[in-house]
Amino acid sequence: REMGRQFVLGQDIDAAMARAATSEAEGFTYSHDMLGEAAMTAGDAARYGRAYAAAIDAIATACTHGDIGANPGISIKLSALHPRYEVAKTDRVMEELVPVLSHLARKAAAAGMGLNIDAEEMDRLGLSMAVIEAVFSDPALAGWDGFGVVVQAYGRRAGEVIDGLHKMASRHDRRIMVRLVKGAYW
Repeated sequence: REMGRQFVLGQDIDAAMARAATSEAEGFTYSHDMLGEAAMTAGDAARYGRAYAAAIDAIATACTHGDIGANPGISIKLSALHPRYEVAKTDRVMEELVPVLSHLARKAAAAGMGLNIDAEEMDRLGLSMAVIEAVFSDPALAGWDGFGVVVQAYGRRAGEVIDGLHKMASRHDRRIMVRLVKGAYW
Protein backbone atom coordinates (compact mmCIF):
# COMPACT_ATOMS: atom_id res chain seq x y z
CA ARG A 1 0.00 0.00 0.00
CA GLU A 2 2.80 2.41 0.91
CA MET A 3 4.67 1.67 -2.35
CA GLY A 4 1.45 2.17 -4.28
CA ARG A 5 0.96 5.62 -2.76
CA GLN A 6 4.35 6.61 -4.22
CA PHE A 7 3.13 6.01 -7.77
CA VAL A 8 -0.67 6.20 -7.59
CA LEU A 9 -2.16 9.54 -6.58
CA GLY A 10 -5.80 8.49 -6.69
CA GLN A 11 -8.45 6.09 -7.91
CA ASP A 12 -9.60 8.59 -10.55
CA ILE A 13 -8.38 11.86 -12.07
CA ASP A 14 -10.30 14.03 -9.60
CA ALA A 15 -8.75 12.26 -6.60
CA ALA A 16 -5.30 12.39 -8.20
CA MET A 17 -5.58 16.11 -8.89
CA ALA A 18 -6.79 16.80 -5.36
CA ARG A 19 -3.83 14.92 -3.88
CA ALA A 20 -1.40 16.63 -6.28
CA ALA A 21 -2.64 20.12 -5.39
CA THR A 22 -0.49 20.48 -2.27
CA SER A 23 2.72 19.56 -4.11
CA GLU A 24 1.77 21.70 -7.09
CA ALA A 25 1.41 24.69 -4.76
CA GLU A 26 5.07 24.06 -3.83
CA GLY A 27 6.13 24.12 -7.51
CA PHE A 28 5.95 20.44 -8.44
CA THR A 29 4.21 19.38 -11.64
CA TYR A 30 2.60 16.09 -12.63
CA SER A 31 1.97 14.20 -15.82
CA HIS A 32 -1.07 12.12 -14.89
CA ASP A 33 -1.18 8.55 -16.11
CA MET A 34 -3.76 5.79 -15.93
CA LEU A 35 -2.75 2.36 -14.75
CA GLY A 36 -3.70 -0.91 -16.34
CA GLU A 37 -4.20 0.31 -19.86
CA ALA A 38 -4.18 -2.52 -22.34
CA ALA A 39 -7.06 -2.58 -24.77
CA MET A 40 -8.07 -6.13 -25.57
CA THR A 41 -11.13 -5.15 -27.63
CA ALA A 42 -12.30 -2.19 -29.69
CA GLY A 43 -14.70 -1.41 -26.84
CA ASP A 44 -11.77 -1.26 -24.39
CA ALA A 45 -9.88 1.09 -26.71
CA ALA A 46 -12.92 3.36 -27.11
CA ARG A 47 -13.40 3.42 -23.33
CA TYR A 48 -9.75 4.38 -22.77
CA GLY A 49 -10.03 7.05 -25.46
CA ARG A 50 -13.02 8.56 -23.67
CA ALA A 51 -11.25 8.29 -20.31
CA TYR A 52 -8.18 10.09 -21.66
CA ALA A 53 -10.38 12.82 -23.18
CA ALA A 54 -12.23 13.26 -19.89
CA ALA A 55 -8.94 13.38 -17.99
CA ILE A 56 -7.64 16.08 -20.36
CA ASP A 57 -10.81 18.09 -19.72
CA ALA A 58 -10.38 17.71 -15.95
CA ILE A 59 -6.67 18.54 -15.99
CA ALA A 60 -7.34 21.56 -18.23
CA THR A 61 -9.05 23.26 -15.30
CA ALA A 62 -5.68 23.35 -13.51
CA CYS A 63 -3.74 24.66 -16.51
CA THR A 64 -3.48 28.25 -15.39
CA HIS A 65 0.11 29.07 -16.38
CA GLY A 66 1.22 30.40 -19.75
CA ASP A 67 4.18 28.00 -19.59
CA ILE A 68 3.20 24.44 -20.53
CA GLY A 69 5.97 23.10 -18.29
CA ALA A 70 4.35 24.69 -15.24
CA ASN A 71 0.96 23.09 -15.94
CA PRO A 72 -0.03 19.52 -15.15
CA GLY A 73 -0.17 17.18 -18.11
CA ILE A 74 -1.16 13.69 -19.17
CA SER A 75 0.73 10.59 -20.24
CA ILE A 76 -0.80 8.17 -22.71
CA LYS A 77 -0.04 4.56 -23.59
CA LEU A 78 -0.66 3.76 -27.23
CA SER A 79 -1.60 0.16 -26.42
CA ALA A 80 -4.61 1.52 -24.53
CA LEU A 81 -5.97 3.14 -27.68
CA HIS A 82 -5.87 0.13 -30.01
CA PRO A 83 -6.68 -3.54 -29.35
CA ARG A 84 -4.20 -4.80 -31.96
CA TYR A 85 -1.25 -2.54 -31.23
CA GLU A 86 1.33 -4.76 -32.89
CA VAL A 87 3.75 -4.52 -35.78
CA ALA A 88 1.84 -7.10 -37.83
CA LYS A 89 -1.14 -4.71 -37.84
CA THR A 90 0.80 -1.53 -38.66
CA ASP A 91 -1.53 -0.33 -41.45
CA ARG A 92 -4.60 -0.84 -39.30
CA VAL A 93 -2.96 0.85 -36.29
CA MET A 94 -1.94 3.87 -38.37
CA GLU A 95 -5.41 4.19 -39.87
CA GLU A 96 -7.37 3.74 -36.64
CA LEU A 97 -5.12 4.96 -33.82
CA VAL A 98 -3.53 8.09 -35.32
CA PRO A 99 -6.85 10.01 -35.60
CA VAL A 100 -7.72 9.18 -31.97
CA LEU A 101 -4.31 10.28 -30.70
CA SER A 102 -4.43 13.42 -32.88
CA HIS A 103 -7.77 14.33 -31.31
CA LEU A 104 -6.32 13.92 -27.81
CA ALA A 105 -3.22 15.94 -28.72
CA ARG A 106 -5.35 18.77 -30.11
CA LYS A 107 -7.40 18.82 -26.89
CA ALA A 108 -4.22 18.98 -24.81
CA ALA A 109 -2.79 21.74 -27.01
CA ALA A 110 -5.98 23.79 -26.67
CA ALA A 111 -5.75 23.41 -22.88
CA GLY A 112 -2.11 24.51 -22.74
CA MET A 113 -0.95 21.22 -21.26
CA GLY A 114 1.68 18.68 -22.10
CA LEU A 115 0.81 15.29 -23.53
CA ASN A 116 3.43 12.57 -23.20
CA ILE A 117 3.40 9.37 -25.23
CA ASP A 118 4.86 6.32 -23.52
CA ALA A 119 7.22 4.72 -26.05
CA GLU A 120 6.42 1.34 -24.43
CA GLU A 121 8.16 -1.96 -25.12
CA MET A 122 11.15 -2.23 -27.40
CA ASP A 123 9.45 -4.79 -29.67
CA ARG A 124 6.87 -2.15 -30.65
CA LEU A 125 9.23 0.82 -30.65
CA GLY A 126 9.30 1.22 -34.45
CA LEU A 127 5.51 1.24 -34.55
CA SER A 128 5.37 3.71 -31.66
CA MET A 129 7.79 6.05 -33.44
CA ALA A 130 5.69 5.91 -36.64
CA VAL A 131 2.51 6.77 -34.71
CA ILE A 132 4.32 9.51 -32.80
CA GLU A 133 5.62 11.13 -35.97
CA ALA A 134 2.26 10.90 -37.72
CA VAL A 135 0.61 12.82 -34.88
CA PHE A 136 3.55 15.13 -34.18
CA SER A 137 3.51 16.32 -37.82
CA ASP A 138 -0.18 17.34 -37.62
CA PRO A 139 -0.30 20.95 -38.92
CA ALA A 140 -2.93 21.78 -36.28
CA LEU A 141 -0.27 21.20 -33.61
CA ALA A 142 2.27 23.66 -35.05
CA GLY A 143 3.45 26.09 -32.40
CA TRP A 144 2.50 23.83 -29.47
CA ASP A 145 5.53 22.80 -27.42
CA GLY A 146 3.62 20.33 -25.27
CA PHE A 147 4.05 17.16 -27.32
CA GLY A 148 6.30 14.75 -25.46
CA VAL A 149 7.65 11.23 -25.42
CA VAL A 150 8.53 9.13 -22.39
CA VAL A 151 11.76 7.22 -23.01
CA GLN A 152 12.82 4.24 -20.90
CA ALA A 153 16.37 5.39 -20.11
CA TYR A 154 17.62 1.89 -19.27
CA GLY A 155 16.47 0.49 -22.62
CA ARG A 156 19.22 -0.59 -24.96
CA ARG A 157 17.81 1.61 -27.70
CA ALA A 158 17.28 4.74 -25.55
CA GLY A 159 20.07 6.66 -27.31
CA GLU A 160 18.65 5.70 -30.69
CA VAL A 161 15.17 6.84 -29.63
CA ILE A 162 16.46 10.20 -28.41
CA ASP A 163 18.43 10.70 -31.64
CA GLY A 164 15.31 9.78 -33.63
CA LEU A 165 13.20 12.27 -31.69
CA HIS A 166 15.81 14.98 -32.28
CA LYS A 167 15.75 14.29 -36.02
CA MET A 168 11.94 14.28 -35.99
CA ALA A 169 11.86 17.65 -34.23
CA SER A 170 14.36 19.06 -36.73
CA ARG A 171 12.41 17.71 -39.73
CA HIS A 172 9.23 19.42 -38.55
CA ASP A 173 10.93 22.47 -37.00
CA ARG A 174 9.19 21.82 -33.67
CA ARG A 175 10.11 20.96 -30.11
CA ILE A 176 9.51 17.61 -28.42
CA MET A 177 9.51 17.23 -24.66
CA VAL A 178 11.49 14.16 -23.60
CA ARG A 179 10.98 12.57 -20.19
CA LEU A 180 13.59 10.02 -19.24
CA VAL A 181 12.37 7.37 -16.81
CA LYS A 182 14.13 4.34 -15.42
CA GLY A 183 10.83 2.51 -15.24
CA ALA A 184 8.83 1.85 -12.08
CA TYR A 185 9.16 -1.91 -12.52
CA TRP A 186 12.91 -2.10 -13.09
